[in-house]
Amino acid sequence: MAPGSTTRRPATAFDLANGMRFIVAEDHAAPVVVAGFWVRAGVCDEPEDRRGIAHFMEHMMFRGSENLGPEEHSRRIERVGGDANAWTSFDATVYHDTVPSSALDEVFRLEADRFQRLALTGEHTDVERKVVVEEVHVYNNQPFVRALRLVLEAVGQGHPYALDPLGREEDVSNVSTDDLEAFHRKCYRPDRVYAVVVGDVNRQRVEELAERHFASWRPEGGRPQTVPVPPFVPRAGELALRVPLQVPVTARVHRVPRPDEVDRPALELLDRLLTSGRTSLIREALVEKGRLCVGAGAVLQKLLHGGVLAVFGAFMPPVNHGRRRRVMREICDRIAGEGPDPDRFARCIKQARRARALQEYDVPERMRLLGTAELLTEGFETYARELDELAAVTPERVRDLAAEVFAPANTLELDITPEHMPWWMWPAGLLSRMLRR
Repeated sequence: MAPGSTTRRPATAFDLANGMRFIVAEDHAAPVVVAGFWVRAGVCDEPEDRRGIAHFMEHMMFRGSENLGPEEHSRRIERVGGDANAWTSFDATVYHDTVPSSALDEVFRLEADRFQRLALTGEHTDVERKVVVEEVHVYNNQPFVRALRLVLEAVGQGHPYALDPLGREEDVSNVSTDDLEAFHRKCYRPDRVYAVVVGDVNRQRVEELAERHFASWRPEGGRPQTVPVPPFVPRAGELALRVPLQVPVTARVHRVPRPDEVDRPALELLDRLLTSGRTSLIREALVEKGRLCVGAGAVLQKLLHGGVLAVFGAFMPPVNHGRRRRVMREICDRIAGEGPDPDRFARCIKQARRARALQEYDVPERMRLLGTAELLTEGFETYARELDELAAVTPERVRDLAAEVFAPANTLELDITPEHMPWWMWPAGLLSRMLRR
């Protein structure tokens, strides 16, 4: 297919003999390609006393290989007019390169080099440890982050998801080169890595490059023994916390089953009903009409071993969590009992399908979503079915899912109060209430 064609093709995949998978989605609208290399290495793969090592390894992958010096990978990608970066999430570490399509061979060559011939030296470890420790230190010194970490710890009940991927400063400070080498042997293997290539490419070209650069990759040693990860079961019931925030927050934290055990399209629509736009149920009840909060919303965290749907509202003093809690409970109970309002539900389906259709025109986003589907579901193919699956969702499916997710056994009612509130917050809150009347 000639470059410049606007034809967009469904994603397909092939596997090398060593177990490495390649997912290819052609998009010839522009001569650009995004290649993401997904490693199944997240917080659940870390030793208990080395929390943060997955993120540390992400940094080390930019410190050079047997053939290239520190940061040389990024500089070479920049020379061909591209950009290289990475991120570490709860369930995966992703290395991604965005380049002109003519430079895909260079991307594969550079990625194969660092994946197979990474140079883990004591000198590089010491240098990068300081960088990572400082990143964790700066991150933890933000009041909102400290508050979030306290909430995660209190809700997570000791599960690895109860600590964000940056890890603990004391653990990161003690990571050694030997620790990194062991983690690399365990997780950076062809059977735990898959590539997602989206853009102005064709599958035959990707197959040629994959064979040339990755077919000879063999993991070191035998297959490491894997320890089963328990499902994530957040705390239920009621909980009051004092954290370093400036305003009080009332929240409901709901357990969400694993992605392969939940009605995923219904979950997306339930999330949108609660939070999408100024007319969302939560914002309408707590901010627009109820005038009980200055801000309200929800966070849906879909993770490999189970996630959460957290609904929250932030408000000015005086502190009265009970009123906000009752409104949130009424909204959740109504959806779980009666189902969503038909007109609001129909609007949400249109919004969700429009957003999903627009993602097809965003090459980096398409790479991310294909990779996420491969990671969290039965395979990348589920991404292609999302438009039709969203259209097929009924109010009854959303009601049934809400009844499960909002059940008392899966719900934590969380009252968050600031440790120290500025003196002026109380009169400001009273004045705000008077003006809203």
